[in-house]
Amino acid sequence: MAEPAPPPPSTDGLPDGDDLVPASERAFYVDEFAGETIVAAIGAPDAATLEAVRRAAASLAESRGRLLLVVDRTVAGEEAVRAVLPSAPVVLDAPTGDLGARWLADLWLAITDRREVVVGADPGQGSAVGARLAVSVRARKLVLTDDQGGWGRPPRSFADIETHAEAFRTQLADRQGGAVVAALQAALDGGVVNVNLCRPEDIDRELFTFDGAGTLFTSGSYVALDRLRVDDLPAVERLVAQGTADGLLRPRTRTEVARLAVGGLGARVVGSGHLAGIVSLDADTYRGHELGEVACLYTVSRFSGAGAGAQLIDGLVDQAGEEGLRAVFAVTVSDVAAAFFARKGFVEVDHDAIPRAKWAGYDPVRRAQARAFLRTVEPVTEQASLGF
Repeated sequence: MAEPAPPPPSTDGLPDGDDLVPASERAFYVDEFAGETIVAAIGAPDAATLEAVRRAAASLAESRGRLLLVVDRTVAGEEAVRAVLPSAPVVLDAPTGDLGARWLADLWLAITDRREVVVGADPGQGSAVGARLAVSVRARKLVLTDDQGGWGRPPRSFADIETHAEAFRTQLADRQGGAVVAALQAALDGGVVNVNLCRPEDIDRELFTFDGAGTLFTSGSYVALDRLRVDDLPAVERLVAQGTADGLLRPRTRTEVARLAVGGLGARVVGSGHLAGIVSLDADTYRGHELGEVACLYTVSRFSGAGAGAQLIDGLVDQAGEEGLRAVFAVTVSDVAAAFFARKGFVEVDHDAIPRAKWAGYDPVRRAQARAFLRTVEPVTEQASLGF
């Protein structure tokens, strides 16, 4: 049986060796942003920023995504940005006061018809204008840029402003005289689903890599748990292939992946529904022992900070309880995964504590590196079931 297909080629027309973003990661986000409008405030772009914008714009064009760029209001800056965009974008000047219904109507038409729009803003006002525009066009994503990059050193990948309210406001208070915090809050309060903060020259890596280069801010949950559907199978295969390439998952045939997907859970990005992570409970193999295995747990790294892995494990443990299992176990060769399982209530055990069926045909080299973890399961009552 054939193995999962290799990752697709780079989507920006560049040789892979010239692209700083892995092709499989770029492809994931090209799909994620398909048909979406992204608003990005980039100030006065230098050569490195223009190159990053060129790459990001080319990738968005692949899936008919739309790009609304806010730049400092200078002829040179606006012309430089126009030169790196795939099409001939419309250039508009942002009103200094209220945007006004007529100006916004022109903006909506320009985005719809031309897909790329450059808006000039007074120097120092880019973040505020970007937030206003993102709310006005009902964009799902806003990118704010700042020379200091994301929040923290190194920047944390993900932050929920409801959880980190005081910390992020205090530590970002000096950014652009407070404009960054104000823009973040205004955008999220206005219905923008998420806001990225990064250096201007990092915009392509921030948008199109799993780790990002700055911080992704949301207000509330960014991922939600759901059953996998048959329509998810191609995405599941890609995630399994990525996890295998990363050395976190063992190789599986397509039939094995499909079997796991049948009863699997997915962590979906709120808004788009795209998969940020997957897991499956293998109960059939070990039902005689009243055990289940955590199989094929993999999350896109950026979404780990959003709690994708924790949601997947919690859902799997509830599923095991519904099926009457007494415990679930996990085997991993990753120290990071081992630490995660320990945080989620798993206890490390000897290999002998795991059913022998697990080790049948297991690669000896991988087994020597493998660590086993066990977690007991509480029975789930009918009233407390998953309800999927």
